[in-house]
Amino acid sequence: MQLTSRHDFPAPPADVFAMLTDEAFLRHAATEMGSPDARVAASASRTAVEATIEAPDVVRAFVGATLRVLLEVDWGAARPGGTRAGTFTMTVPGTPVTVAGTTLLAPTASGTEVTYDGELTVRLPLVGARVEREAAPAILEALEDQARIGRAWLARPAG
Repeated sequence: MQLTSRHDFPAPPADVFAMLTDEAFLRHAATEMGSPDARVAASASRTAVEATIEAPDVVRAFVGATLRVLLEVDWGAARPGGTRAGTFTMTVPGTPVTVAGTTLLAPTASGTEVTYDGELTVRLPLVGARVEREAAPAILEALEDQARIGRAWLARPAG
C-alpha cells in the first residue's frame, strides 16, 4: 500500500534538517508521542529511533497491546538551496511489517517541506491487506504528530 505524507515547517531547510538529525529532538518527539523509553541514535546523515507504540486493533491478538517500531532515515548531502533526499525504513522487529521509501526535504516560499513517500507491506497470508489498511492511518498520524512536535520545537525561544 502506497503512503505519502507531507509536512510544512516555517523554517529554512538547514534548521529543519538540524532538528530532524538532533538526538534531543528525536528523544523529545518520541516522549511526546508516548514512548519515553525510546532508543535514539543520530548523526549528520543517519537517524534511528526505536520506540514502543500501541498496536493496531487488528494485530493485538497476534502481538499484544504494544509493538516495538524502528524508524531509520539515511540522508544524502545538501543540494543547492538546502534540498536533501534520503531513504527511510520503518520495521516492526519480529513481524512481517515494513514501510520503505524515500524522503525529500526541500525549501518552499514559507520555509521547508518534508515529504515521506513509501510502500507499506504486510506479509501475512489472508489478512495482510487488512492489516495494511488498519496500520496506514496510524503510521500517517505518527508522522504528522512528529511534524507538529517539530513545528513547536522550531518555535521555542532560542537559548
